[in-house]
Amino acid sequence: MPAEVDSEQFEKLLGAAMRERDKGHLDEAAVRFDRALSLWEGDAFSDADAGDCVAAEADRLAELRLVALEEQTAVMLAMGAHAQVVSRLKPLIERYPLRETLYHHLMSALHQSGRPAEALAVYAALRAKLVDELGTEPTPEVQLLYRALLSPQTKHHEPTAVCPPFTVLASRRAPSQLPCDIADFVPRETTDVLACVLTASDRTATAVTAITGQGGAGKTVTAVHLAHRLLPWFPDGQLYVDLGGTTGHPTDPAAALAQMLLALDRPTSALPEGLGAQAACFRDSLSGRRVLTVLDDAADEAQVRHLLPGNVESAVIITSRERLTGLPFTARVEHDQMSPHQALLFLRRVLGTSRVDRDLTAARELARLCDCLPLALRIAAARLADRPHWSFGDLVHRLTHRPRPLDELTHGPLSVRSCFAPAYHQLAEDDRRLFRMLGLSGVRGLSAPPGTELPSLAVPDVTEALERLADNRLLNVAHTGGPGAVPRFWLHGLVSAYARERAEAEASEIERAAAQELRHLEEREAAVPVLPAATGRGRSGRHGTWGSVGREPP
Repeated sequence: MPAEVDSEQFEKLLGAAMRERDKGHLDEAAVRFDRALSLWEGDAFSDADAGDCVAAEADRLAELRLVALEEQTAVMLAMGAHAQVVSRLKPLIERYPLRETLYHHLMSALHQSGRPAEALAVYAALRAKLVDELGTEPTPEVQLLYRALLSPQTKHHEPTAVCPPFTVLASRRAPSQLPCDIADFVPRETTDVLACVLTASDRTATAVTAITGQGGAGKTVTAVHLAHRLLPWFPDGQLYVDLGGTTGHPTDPAAALAQMLLALDRPTSALPEGLGAQAACFRDSLSGRRVLTVLDDAADEAQVRHLLPGNVESAVIITSRERLTGLPFTARVEHDQMSPHQALLFLRRVLGTSRVDRDLTAARELARLCDCLPLALRIAAARLADRPHWSFGDLVHRLTHRPRPLDELTHGPLSVRSCFAPAYHQLAEDDRRLFRMLGLSGVRGLSAPPGTELPSLAVPDVTEALERLADNRLLNVAHTGGPGAVPRFWLHGLVSAYARERAEAEASEIERAAAQELRHLEEREAAVPVLPAATGRGRSGRHGTWGSVGREPP
């Protein structure tokens, strides 16, 4: 059918346009966007018989058309065609009144055309519509642009994303220590949350933010990407310190201070003695300067407490596997696994859309086997890129049929084991013993009332041990229910594989016997009162419950 040919050609041209845009070839991108959109005449499949499959494909193509319009508009803005953007967006907004990207582009175009009052009116109209109809506020990106337009320093012909609210001190050298950004970064909701906090013009204290979460969740990548994105707000410098919190040899706070002070033109020979005095010197060096500091891989609160700026103009992003709840955060976000959609988007960006979509079912299964963990996905994509003759199904088969699946998630210096090994080695031996037993038993979900014991494994309080495993990011808390409910803990697939490896290498015969008993009991019942039956009644006299192997958390 011609419609099928047109839709395929449209998607090819759209992909080509985005690739040219990413290379910075705006003229070529504009031509391809025009050619792609010129293929549209009315709605998709308007001449085809109605049906669920046809309707779903029509909706997908309609969404792609809107994306193409938004991306083409962004290219036109970058090329300076502000007046044309204004004229084309107003009717589009009437047709799609809740499409916030269109409002964002219109506000930018109006501002660049010397019509700032109209740009602010567009924001006011959008906000009123969202509040009245949905009870929500505009997206962080739109709010950032709105605050930028309110800044008295914003000029008509300056990029509207660059409108820092503080005075620039250009007389001193601005350090630039950030690692390079990555081109295949997949946005997460956390980046917008932190961006709003870090760029707020009305803050009255230093913006202290943190990204915390398990190893391999992409905390460092996100912090570095966000820091690059916010460069215009911090023109007096960007500091970066790898604190080595998970290496076994964390950076001494005094050494971290010396590194930053040297970057700020304070030689170590001129520093006062004592950590407190050096921290005061660091804060003094930042006085009146807009500097963004990234403290990566913090071991604990004590390591970073003396490394925080003290002036309102500066800000800091901390990453850590610890939650660091004792620090005075302006905002702290938890970084978890990607969503399945984000995982597929990442694979498309690394391996190409056509390769992923040719094997979409297997690609989804690969993302699931990787627990949608960014590091695991990065390694899997690297292995597939290294061996182009492999299909997604080939790697899925290796992950599900090899006795040590984590061997398949190792590539050069990258290894998924590195996500879990530091946490495991930080555990006390009693907690390691319980973790190994989980690996041996194959049990993935469990709960135990407070006071439940495992005497044969010398675990005096299973609930507290499970809490400590969760604190160390080796277990997830699936849900806690109402007040007083017994929490349920969950062992994700990759962590379970790591627990099995540790058990195979280190488990005692007692652990193996206890795990074997757990397996036999689990084969007979879907939910078994395991702990008392296997090891005797605990001090509280209550029963622990172990969930079925492989059952997803509720």
